[in-house]
Amino acid sequence: MTASGAGRPPRRPSLGARTPVSRPRKVAGRQGPTADPGATGPVEEAVEPGEQVREPETAHDDETEVVDDAPDLDGPAEVDEVDEVEPAEEAWPTEDARRPSSRRATSLLVAVIVLLAAVASAEAWYLWGDDDPVVSTGRPVVVGQVTAASAVDVAATSAKEISQWSYETYDEDTEADAALMTEEFASRFRKTKTDARERVLAAKTAVTAEVAMQGVVRASPEQVVALVYLDQSSTTDGKDSKFSQYMILVTVVRTGSGWLVSKMETF
Repeated sequence: MTASGAGRPPRRPSLGARTPVSRPRKVAGRQGPTADPGATGPVEEAVEPGEQVREPETAHDDETEVVDDAPDLDGPAEVDEVDEVEPAEEAWPTEDARRPSSRRATSLLVAVIVLLAAVASAEAWYLWGDDDPVVSTGRPVVVGQVTAASAVDVAATSAKEISQWSYETYDEDTEADAALMTEEFASRFRKTKTDARERVLAAKTAVTAEVAMQGVVRASPEQVVALVYLDQSSTTDGKDSKFSQYMILVTVVRTGSGWLVSKMETF
């Protein structure tokens, strides 16, 4: 290895350097050194003393992009202004978008109304029943609970009043009891009380009664049969108290004056 720089490839200039480098020029009437045909490296031209040496230009590779305008390193590079992107406004739901929700709410409301109507109808039938007058063994009660319970209350109260009396107010009790009955049943009741009047007055008999239980047996809009359990106590001349229990089937019918007793059967 020799000390001279012959055979060493020239240094590639840095791209973008701002220091000017002059190209070697030829001197008139002077011929440069003859290139060695067998040499592969670049040929250096003779340079006059005092002339500025220019570094030879090197050919760029085909794949190397030539930069015409090098960026100015003395100051900050200019940055293209970018338009500020405004955020997209939130889109409000349109009428078509709100419509499915409204339809679902309407359908739910209709379903609730239908359900409430069905419950109200069932409750009304349970309380008042229908007015089907046909009573059968399979369906002895064809009225609602309120109607049947009201008629059974009348039957039990009437049975209690009719089953108690006092020798001191015998005639008044007979007329008060007859007012709770239909005319036909009241006529038979008065006859029975008249036949027993002398015996009751002579023995000074007094009878009291209390309702123990009551319930409906058959019920139609015009007639109700109730089963009434009575606890009855009687005294004779103020002594010899006697206690008895009775089951009475009391039939009441609907009239212009309300429910009236038309029949009583004691068990």
